[in-house]
Amino acid sequence: MVSRPIPESSPWQASKIDYREYRLSVREWLLYGFAGAALAVLIDFVFYRSPVFLLLLSPLVFIFPRIMAGRLKKKRQERLGSQFKDAILALSSALQAGYSAENAWREACEEMACIYGREGLITREFAQMVRAITVNETPESVITEFGIRSGLAEAESFAEVFCLAKRSSGDLVAIIDSTARTISEKLRVREEIATVTAAKQLEETIMTFIPVGIILYLNLSFDGFLDVLYQGPAGRAVMTVCLLIYGTAVALGYYMVREDRW
Repeated sequence: MVSRPIPESSPWQASKIDYREYRLSVREWLLYGFAGAALAVLIDFVFYRSPVFLLLLSPLVFIFPRIMAGRLKKKRQERLGSQFKDAILALSSALQAGYSAENAWREACEEMACIYGREGLITREFAQMVRAITVNETPESVITEFGIRSGLAEAESFAEVFCLAKRSSGDLVAIIDSTARTISEKLRVREEIATVTAAKQLEETIMTFIPVGIILYLNLSFDGFLDVLYQGPAGRAVMTVCLLIYGTAVALGYYMVREDRW
């Protein structure tokens, strides 16, 4: 999905979260930087046992936090999408109950607060929307801004349909209800896929560490048994090939069991 700029006409946007990116805190940078350093030490110990190769692996201290930022961004978007599914259904129900579009947002916000608490992602987003609407922002502008910023294709689609329905002379309630149910069903199916693949992801994680565990066991239990692999050009070449095969297998395993590839 092509990233679109957020409109800058509204002063209330300054405090908004851009879900299309994840900014690590200082604590997270330190934590994941340390994890990257530990990973570099582990790879060097298992495959090379050489200070030179450890130095070559040192960029992991900076690369690993960026990898984790991508994963944390995805998890936050998944949580937002799950909550958004319930929010648009609540919004549709409020419209069907006879509320105006402006008041429907307030009712949906209250319902989200009951489900996810005042600090829930969607609760805070809808609360911001309600405040924006009370200072003469239109529902169309706030939902469009949220759709762009959320990074969710479903949120953008809902915003587009809502804006078209408001501008047209069609049945707003029926159009929004149909759209909300379609989008909610799509998000529900995605959640079911994530649940089904969760067990496979755990198996993939376990299988990732088994080869490393075997090598560590042999190194620690049988002193000198694998020394030939860490000495001379031939040993280095063999371990480099093993590392490449292992890295390829890990990448393929990660790709095959992640539901977002579908």
